[in-house]
Amino acid sequence: MTSTEEQRTRCLIVDDHSVVRQGLDILFGDFGDVELVGQAANGEEALEAIERLQPEVVLMDVRLPGIDGVSAVKRIHQTAPNVKFVIFSAYGDKRLLSDAIAAGARGYVMKGSPPEDLLRAIRTVAEGKAFVDPSLSPALLMADGGGSAEQPLSEREREILQLLAEGFHTEEVARRIGLSVETVKSDIKRVIAKLQADTRTHAVAIALRQSIID
Repeated sequence: MTSTEEQRTRCLIVDDHSVVRQGLDILFGDFGDVELVGQAANGEEALEAIERLQPEVVLMDVRLPGIDGVSAVKRIHQTAPNVKFVIFSAYGDKRLLSDAIAAGARGYVMKGSPPEDLLRAIRTVAEGKAFVDPSLSPALLMADGGGSAEQPLSEREREILQLLAEGFHTEEVARRIGLSVETVKSDIKRVIAKLQADTRTHAVAIALRQSIID
């Protein structure tokens, strides 16, 4: 096996439209550092395929029959935390983005985006970083009260946001940074207010999009 083959990222596609799966199969043939190891048409198939094929990155559609994409990400993330997820969706609303991040996804790409953006998302997420589609403008994340921070976030506030983005609960965040749960809750409320967000997941989405955290 060559070094190029050893470095290829193993990917699984989960989408209920065969034309999308076939198109991505063809597209992946042009990606030298990405390998398509399998496909699934719904959340149930994805659960079985991930256990069997051990992909590194899963491209997950949102609207799926049975278990929806966000719920599937949440279930799989709990049992296979090393698997990384990129939501690949035709829908770009704020709530879906926030829910996907809260479930454990680290990437969000629109289906109408250029292939280069999808490849960049896979590479970025495979490296353990977050990627939000460039077409999801700050205006989308600022809708209904979400904006940029008028006051800069402190180092501790950024650290808390980073841990929330990685899927840790309040108690785990408190334990990791050596603070009380009540102090962390207070800090989270302050961060939400600074970012003019609705919820903590909305705050994480804003922070990711504005590169406050990665």
